[in-house]
Amino acid sequence: MGKRTWPRIAAIGLVASAMGAGAAYGLQPRREPLPFYTSPDLAPRWMSERRAEAIHRVAPFRLTDQDGRTVTERDVAGKVYVASFFFTRCQQLCPILGTGLRRVQSAFAADGGVLILSHSVTPEMDGVPALRRWAAAHGARGGRWHLLTGDRAQLRRLAERSYFVELSDTTGNTQGTLVHTETLVLVDEHGHLRGVYDGSLPYDVTQLIADLHTLRGMRDDAEAGRS
Repeated sequence: MGKRTWPRIAAIGLVASAMGAGAAYGLQPRREPLPFYTSPDLAPRWMSERRAEAIHRVAPFRLTDQDGRTVTERDVAGKVYVASFFFTRCQQLCPILGTGLRRVQSAFAADGGVLILSHSVTPEMDGVPALRRWAAAHGARGGRWHLLTGDRAQLRRLAERSYFVELSDTTGNTQGTLVHTETLVLVDEHGHLRGVYDGSLPYDVTQLIADLHTLRGMRDDAEAGRS
């Protein structure tokens, strides 16, 4: 994980201790709006949805998923999704991330408005057949959990400029390759970043699921207000 996310993880640990979270945690959706993350320092900012219209959004993209389908920003417009980075040959961190993301997928199995986008950091090795095998082994549902491959330069731009994810080791010395990360990013239906989590920590995944419920509830309330 990049150094920028450690203050948030430390804060989460303090909150968990204060709440006596225990093994199951039992987090509930927040009553207050989620913050926005608008810059690489990942400092949370609270603002109205109207003010948020002009802030940072995920850039347009064009990638290919495990079913050979093209996936672009138009396919996620109006939906809430979780972005992650992995590679199919990873035997240590990625299976742990897969377990956490299966929890997310299961929690929203009946909600077509929630997606998962997992981007390969070794796109030259992770073609459609490799992604399809990983999907079968890890329970990734087609159309709901997209395992994505594509142009290496585009994937790096998305990670660093759109999702503010550091694809390097913690010393910053990695060169010439995209390195996977435990960071999960929550993106709302307008392409704004609304949460950053450590996908290797069960508590963080529980918080992510709670925050997804919060975003979905806010969307439902907004639609009811317009009707």
